[in-house]
Order: sequence, then C-alpha cells, then structure tokens
Amino acid sequence: MSSAQAGRRGFLAGIGSLASLRRLGPVSEPGDDHKTEGDSFLSPAQRTEIAVMSFESGFHCAQSVLEAYADDYGLDPLLARRMAAALAGGSTVGGECGAVAAGYLVLGMRHGLTRPTFGDVDQEGELFGRLRRFVAAFRERHGALTCRELLGVDVFTREGREEGHRRGLFRTRCPQHIRDVVDLLETLG
Repeated sequence: MSSAQAGRRGFLAGIGSLASLRRLGPVSEPGDDHKTEGDSFLSPAQRTEIAVMSFESGFHCAQSVLEAYADDYGLDPLLARRMAAALAGGSTVGGECGAVAAGYLVLGMRHGLTRPTFGDVDQEGELFGRLRRFVAAFRERHGALTCRELLGVDVFTREGREEGHRRGLFRTRCPQHIRDVVDLLETLG
C-alpha cells in the first residue's frame, strides 16, 4: 500500500464517515415520499471524488457509492457502508457490479414510495422508469452489468483477485465504474 493510500485510508477510518463534509440532518419531513431537489451542497464532482476516494481507501465499490449519498437521505454513513457491503462484486454470486447495485439503492431512496404499492406499476412507474434508464445507460457505456463481465475475472477467487491486481483492474476499471454510476445518478436520477 502506498503512503498516499495509507493516508486516505487513515483519513476515512479516522472520521468514520464523510458526514463532516456534508450537511447534517434529514432532507425531507417525515412522511415525504421523495427527496427534494437541491438538498445536498455537494457538487457532482465532489460526490464522485468522495466515492472514488472511499474505494481507493479500501472500501468496496458499493459501499463507496452508497456512503457518498447517505447523508442526503438521513442514512447514517456507517450503516450505509454495512448495508452495501453485501453488494460488493455482484454479491458473491455474479450479480450486478456493486456500484450499480448501490445506484439502485440511491434511486430507491430518491424515488421509492413509502406507502404500499406492490404490484401497482403505475404508482411505481417513476422509480422503475429511472432504474431502466440507469441500467441501459450503464450497459451502453460498459457493455455489461455484472462484475465478472465488466472485469473479466471472478473477484471471489484467489486467482481472479490476483489477475485483477496484476492487470490493474481495481485501479482503473472499478473507479471508472464508480464515476459513471455517480454521473448517471446525477444526470438521470
């Protein structure tokens, strides 16, 4: 680990979350179904920087993306890290890239309804439409959604991780996926 990586890791571990960099408190009144626009003072570039810095400090891609949005929705950033940890690398079963999966959660925090709507696609249409556009845009940029397809290695095997490190995938591709997820959330979200 380089001294710069150790410094970033120490910084993030020391503050425990990025809450000190963001406005504290909930963004909507109890009972509101949606976050209101403009409730974060972070620019898209700052949010991207936070997410990539978190990843480069040793957190999984899913943790990094969800934590970058947590305070905007009144979610404790440390809880966001714990929740998103299970999404890393396609949740160990070859599912969607963790950054993409965390993007689903952010879209749910933004547009998910808080009243029963199961099966009522008309009421859930805004969220589901945004999810479809998000997925289509990410797939258009990268040609795939799963971690295994995006990286060409299975990160849950020793050989796959070693190959990923040898090819620099975790320094190049993963941060780019994180950047693109944040960009898409900011543009389409």
